[in-house]
Amino acid sequence: METDLALELAMVVRQVALERDMQVTVAVHDAAGHPVVVIRGKQKWHGPYMAMGKARLASAFQKPTAELVERWADRPLFANSLIEVLPGDITVNPGGYPIFVDDECIGAVGVGGGNPEEDHEVARIAVERFVAGLADDTTH
Repeated sequence: METDLALELAMVVRQVALERDMQVTVAVHDAAGHPVVVIRGKQKWHGPYMAMGKARLASAFQKPTAELVERWADRPLFANSLIEVLPGDITVNPGGYPIFVDDECIGAVGVGGGNPEEDHEVARIAVERFVAGLADDTTH
């Protein structure tokens, strides 16, 4: 995930959030789970950490974090063990969403600032809008 693309995605996330009267923190990570861009919203000190942890988890499993939370609901010890095992801290909460281009995961976004369902929806809609824009834009 190049920095310019990560910035574009972050701005799409902010636009989707603003359409819902939300101010969010957004983190965009590459496919290996490394941060590329983090933009703070008007939140408490933990906002960037939460968004980054969601993006890192979505990158690691190449799945939306809402799906992972649901999948692991009956296995809380598994989810807790990931916090110790995966490097760089993760957040087991909805709001992380992987980014697939041509069937390849190029990274993930993490969103924080709303309730879990809002964070998930903002991330999902933003990624879908971003990927559709890439398909329409031949300059990328």
